[in-house]
Amino acid sequence: MQNFMNFKLPTQTNNTHEWEGGTLPPLKLTAEEVALPAAPVALPKSGKTATSSSANVWRQFLLLLLVGSLCVAAYFVISRYVVTPVIIQGRSMQPTLKDGECYFLNRYVYLFKSPERGDLVVIKDPGHDDFAVKRIIGKPGDWLNLRDGSVFLNGRRLDESYLPKTERTFAPDLHEKWIQLGNEQYFVMGDNRSNSEDSRYYGRITNKMILGQIRN
Repeated sequence: MQNFMNFKLPTQTNNTHEWEGGTLPPLKLTAEEVALPAAPVALPKSGKTATSSSANVWRQFLLLLLVGSLCVAAYFVISRYVVTPVIIQGRSMQPTLKDGECYFLNRYVYLFKSPERGDLVVIKDPGHDDFAVKRIIGKPGDWLNLRDGSVFLNGRRLDESYLPKTERTFAPDLHEKWIQLGNEQYFVMGDNRSNSEDSRYYGRITNKMILGQIRN
C-alpha cells in the first residue's frame, strides 16, 4: 500500500518539443506559399483577332493607294506644268543641239512672259502631228524676208551668231519669201537650215502650240 501511494503520476507534458537542443519553432508559411493563384486571363476569341488583322491590312492598303495616287498626281502636275525631260531626235537643231542629247523643258516660264526671239522651244509640230524643237526667229508684229541666203527682220539683216558662218537660209522654192506675223503668231526654224522642216514649210505657229523653253 505504501508503495502504491508513493507512485508518482507522470507529469503533464506541454505542447513544446525538444529539437536538437532547442524548442521547435511554430510552423510558418511564406508569402509565396500563401499567395492566391492568379486569376485566369481571358484570351480573345479567334474571330476578333482575325477581324482586327483584316482591318489593319485594309488600312495599309488604303494608305498605299493614297500615297500612290498622290505620287501620280504630283508627277502629272510637274511634267505638265513645271519640268519635262526632252531627248533630241534628229539633226534639225545641229550643231546647237545634237541627236540623242537630253535636256529639260521649262513648261512654266511662258506663264509669266511671252516667248522671245532666239528662244529654243518645243512645239506641237503641225507637219507631223508630234513634237519638235525649234528656234523662234520672229514674234507677233514682225515681218521677215528670206533672200540671198539670209534672214532679214523688220528690214535689217538678222544677226544669227548661233549658226555656223557657212550656214545659209533659203525658202523651200529657193525664191525670195516675205512673211508678216499677226497677233500670237511666231516663225520658227531649226539651226540646221538645210535639214529642217519648219515654218518655211508649214507656215506660222500660234502661241498655243509652244509647250515651253529649252535652255542649252
